[in-house]
Amino acid sequence: MHDISLKQALQLLDISPQPMLLLEESGTVRGFNGAFRALVGETAGDAGDLSLDPGLLQPLLGTSTVVNWIMPGGDERWLAIEILEVPDLPGTQARFYTDITEKLRLRHERDALEEELEEQTLHDRDNPGLLSRRGLLISLAPLVARCRRYNSPLSIIALTAHGTADSHETLADITSLLRDQTRWADLLGRNSDAAFILVLQETTRDAALEMVEKLATHIDRMNENSTATITACYGITECQKHDDAEALLERAEQALAEAATNETGRAIAL
Repeated sequence: MHDISLKQALQLLDISPQPMLLLEESGTVRGFNGAFRALVGETAGDAGDLSLDPGLLQPLLGTSTVVNWIMPGGDERWLAIEILEVPDLPGTQARFYTDITEKLRLRHERDALEEELEEQTLHDRDNPGLLSRRGLLISLAPLVARCRRYNSPLSIIALTAHGTADSHETLADITSLLRDQTRWADLLGRNSDAAFILVLQETTRDAALEMVEKLATHIDRMNENSTATITACYGITECQKHDDAEALLERAEQALAEAATNETGRAIAL
């Protein structure tokens, strides 16, 4: 590759499609290329001559590496800024600006679609053998209607478990335990906060409390036989006369939230 002259190098920088600016340590703009001139609008003149309002220009000159830039015409853009020190110009930075607006838009659309898909799925993302919160609500609705019609008991246990071992191992251990301790007619899932939800048909709140004691005993035994330790807390509630599926599940989750902050015990019943 042949060496190029300083004039040629400056010409190449000026026609580069990536906006570039030279900024002195004092904050003085030393120069910029044509792409930067287009970025800030037609009010930019020759190198070092920027007639743009300094207040509007300031976001491009700060320390942030990603900025929200409102162009002179009102168009909103997101810019990633790469800052490099210029070896032969002490105290001078070369700033390169990359428009990432479309990239961020696509990322936000992807995240929104993933969130919508997660809300619509009937099974837990980490363990497809468990129902998701939406799956629980759909399955719970007819059970609540039956409970109200025939005055039959229906209870929910919400459970969180945290282990000193790998989280996937803890998830597998607790899932296995809950499957062993529930009946075929019961529902088992996880909500959006990763708490386990047990829907127990024909089960009173007192019976659900007994189930919690059994689960706690089994977890204690698991801890005795393992170098890892699992700690759990529980929220319990029973279907009431005017409940619907959402209200019943929310009350169980509320009981669990109170149990998590309660220093006197590991189970709360509402």
